[in-house]
Amino acid sequence: MAQQTEQQPKDRTGRKAADDRGTGTVQRPGDAAGTDQRRVRDSVLVLAIARRELAQQLTNKAFWMSVAITAIMMAVTFGATSYFQSGGGERPSVALAGEQSALAPVLRPHADVSTASDADAARAAVRDGKADAAVIDGQGGIVVQRELPEELGRLLQEAHRAVVLDASLRGHGLTAAEAAEAAAVPPLATTTLDPDAVRTIQRTTTAATAVFILFMLMLVSGLAVAQGVAEEKSSRIAEVLLAKVRARHLLAGKIVGLGASALVQILVLATACLGAAVAFGLFEAPADAVGAGLNVLVWFVPGYILFVTLYAVAGSLVSRPEDVNHVVGPVNGIQMLGLIGPGLALAGTTDSATVEILSLVPGVSWAAMPVRMAYEDVPWWQIGTAFGLMLVTAVVLIRLGGRVYAGGLLQHGGIVKVKDALRGARL
Repeated sequence: MAQQTEQQPKDRTGRKAADDRGTGTVQRPGDAAGTDQRRVRDSVLVLAIARRELAQQLTNKAFWMSVAITAIMMAVTFGATSYFQSGGGERPSVALAGEQSALAPVLRPHADVSTASDADAARAAVRDGKADAAVIDGQGGIVVQRELPEELGRLLQEAHRAVVLDASLRGHGLTAAEAAEAAAVPPLATTTLDPDAVRTIQRTTTAATAVFILFMLMLVSGLAVAQGVAEEKSSRIAEVLLAKVRARHLLAGKIVGLGASALVQILVLATACLGAAVAFGLFEAPADAVGAGLNVLVWFVPGYILFVTLYAVAGSLVSRPEDVNHVVGPVNGIQMLGLIGPGLALAGTTDSATVEILSLVPGVSWAAMPVRMAYEDVPWWQIGTAFGLMLVTAVVLIRLGGRVYAGGLLQHGGIVKVKDALRGARL
């Protein structure tokens, strides 16, 4: 019995030491069950914290107001884009004076035509806004108030050329039918080397637009996370929470909860944007747009985890919420680099080596790679490498950031240095 009494504490001590150190000691019966129980307990804690964060976001009126305002702004933007692409929805108006009324039959299919009694009346119509342009006999030519729109100018010049050519041909004895036949020039046939060019542009534009929207969402969410962590630290709420849960559980719960709330925002905004784009006829192939958007969302997940972790860590380093802006600058700078790839793609610089390099760099690839995939066939190994590096970076950052987060929350008095936070970490 005495031997058993001495052996039992040694067993318990041995198991505890193995758990804390993570060494390769021989696993005793019951250790596996204990490990499983700890994993279940850890998961329950993380989910509980995540539910708390999610509930706070979903019950916040400002959260829904920002979602609604952003959705309305995107719908209005798509509507305005469709309106201006269609030429503003209005036909141009033209006033004709004197013999220039011969232009009327040529112009009427494309513009609203009115006839003025003389040159002064035609100029007055333009001056009063009743006509966008006037065509006057002699040296009067085309009269506009400020600037002649390019499309309207082309229309007037072609109509004038057609009327003059018709008059010249008929002056040489040709009938109206013969003059029309002689003036008819068959158009040149067009061969498209890239028949999918329109769909490629659509996919690229959709992917880049999605990246910009998610970038703003990530930026706003990240700043809110940093501010929230700083407020919890300054009010000592963080110390109360750390007395009940470990720092890594608190950090993981925040990431999961805020990620879920971000997903809600994304779904609402994506539905509004896609619905508006389809309704206004901006997408020739909606399936391509949906595919490009979903691909961006897949890449957004590890990027979001990475940056939210950085923002949470940054918030834990300050003692006052007012100091948050002093520590989030480097995070904002790294995040801004992600916009270079989509920006170059929209500018037409799709063959740039810069885009290829950026699409492989962790922290930047979440934005560059899906846009690159939208306009070209990317080798599978580059896709796998970029995504794998993002995941590895996120995992490493969570572990390292968890230590900084833990050490930073418990230290007060100004901005805590990262090395001091690591030294004071208690995980």
